[in-house]
Amino acid sequence: MYLQAAKRGGLWKSFRRCPRPIPSLLTVGFLALFIFTACNSVPEVPAVPDIPLPARATSAPRPAATLPPAEAPPATPTAEMPAPGSSPFPEVVPGDAVIVPQLTIAAIPADLPAYSRDDWKHWNDTDSDCQNTRAEVLIAESTTDPTFATDRQCRVTGGLWEGPYTGETFTAASDLDIDHLVPLKNAHLSGGWQWDADRKEEYANSMAADNHLVAVEKYANRSKGARGPEEWQPPDDTYHCQYARGWISVKSVWGLSATPAEWEALAAMLATCPYPVRIVDDAGEAAVLPRPDPDPEPPPPTIGGDIPASGRIVITEIMADPSAVRDRSGEWFEVHNPNGNLDINLRGWTIREGGGGQHRISEDIVVPAGGYVVLARNGDPAANGGIPAAYQYSDIALTNDEDSIELADGNGRVVDRVEYHSALVFPGASTSLSPDHLDAGANDDPDNWCRATSTMANGDHGSPDAANDAC
Repeated sequence: MYLQAAKRGGLWKSFRRCPRPIPSLLTVGFLALFIFTACNSVPEVPAVPDIPLPARATSAPRPAATLPPAEAPPATPTAEMPAPGSSPFPEVVPGDAVIVPQLTIAAIPADLPAYSRDDWKHWNDTDSDCQNTRAEVLIAESTTDPTFATDRQCRVTGGLWEGPYTGETFTAASDLDIDHLVPLKNAHLSGGWQWDADRKEEYANSMAADNHLVAVEKYANRSKGARGPEEWQPPDDTYHCQYARGWISVKSVWGLSATPAEWEALAAMLATCPYPVRIVDDAGEAAVLPRPDPDPEPPPPTIGGDIPASGRIVITEIMADPSAVRDRSGEWFEVHNPNGNLDINLRGWTIREGGGGQHRISEDIVVPAGGYVVLARNGDPAANGGIPAAYQYSDIALTNDEDSIELADGNGRVVDRVEYHSALVFPGASTSLSPDHLDAGANDDPDNWCRATSTMANGDHGSPDAANDAC
């Protein structure tokens, strides 16, 4: 209270909190002298940079935990709160740079008020549905239907989560913490110390944007603590690009600053992104981080690739060159869920191909436990040659000489990638992964792929939505 009174100043605000004077000139004079002396005796405030507070989101409802991620907002920095369920990141457009906001760079003053975690009330049940913030994050980020301790569905006990900091997969909620991507103490030191109790509570429980609250493995979260990227980075370096973009977005949305060392570490992490990044401030472009240079002597293309894969979903069959119908009607590929116990929903995942095309899956596509699903360029069986496609994608076209297919989950992590060349493209037949090598490591070996032999109804060869032919 003293800090706020000193910052906002004014005898009138202090005077309003003091007793009303009685109608006596002598008494009025005495009380005025007393009030001026007592009510303005406040501690000296620290000299800190003037960090503007972001607009308070007073009417936006908390998104339902089961809602899928919405399309990303425009790539322009803003002080307004993001729309519920939105992502702070723009979609990556092939050939274009991704824009991230330039943060205010400022050292942390030495004499800030002390940080207390108790000031940041968290894990609330804001909508009084018995599920607190922790439960709602676990529900939103599980790729399967979660399980609960009781029929009231208040406490989550199980599901399927991929810890983004390590890439490991978890099925027990007790193995996970909910991490504030920008920790509460870091937010305090970079401007949040100025906020009132309500604003701190909003920050501690906000689910208005992706990447603010993240379900992560316990040991990684506790290793991180309150440290910034200049002191701690995720063990899985393939997540560094996403981590840096998320950190910058959170700080930009909430009007928080970064130290010089923190920003230097963030810029280094952005330089690992597999696409160009443009850092923009209010005055224009501050810096451009180009896409990393490719290997000057790349190895010949093969089935598979050198990008680490988690293996939750495996690409098992590719029809790049159908004969029964034209390519634009008959191209498809098949994915397999090697987990025999859990279904996996592909909503929010991204398909990419080597020519730069990409497509974000916008609806529920469930790959059943141990099962197969076909994703096709044309989803109409009457036009695609009778292919039982579960989903029709757009903006993806497979070439008949060399190309790649890549699947990335909702966190941007590559789950599986295959590359093929013309020797493994068969006119009128799919390129099929041997059924005894159904994992994301084995499908990197071209010897495990062959021409499909089963005859389909349209006369082409393949086994879409079913176990593959033996190689």
